[in-house]
Amino acid sequence: MDLSYDSANKARGAFRTSVPGLAIRIKGYSVSYSVKDFSVNGLAFAAGKDFFAVGKQLHVDLLLGQKEILIGITCEVVRHIDDGLVGCVFLDLDKYQEERLDKLVLEIQKRMIQLRKKKGVS
Repeated sequence: MDLSYDSANKARGAFRTSVPGLAIRIKGYSVSYSVKDFSVNGLAFAAGKDFFAVGKQLHVDLLLGQKEILIGITCEVVRHIDDGLVGCVFLDLDKYQEERLDKLVLEIQKRMIQLRKKKGVS
């Protein structure tokens, strides 16, 4: 049985969401960068005045406020998006990192569903 399907949007292979206050800290940089959206496959962040070349590997920690929620992630810059956004894919996640990302995305999806139900939107 084959459960695959062709998506019209090849750049987005997984559910993407945003969380206010979510940021990354990149090894070698003194500031943190706001995450616009993320999924279990990657993220997009606001680079500000900094430039990150396509193909560059970044070692990042995922932060919510000042709290580290996942550390030691490697990602690769794959595209530059409008308004100074940088798109990255995660590389070589270990099982723990995958599970943490899956859980984070799932919790956000649950909260979005609850909010829709409260607003009466299905």
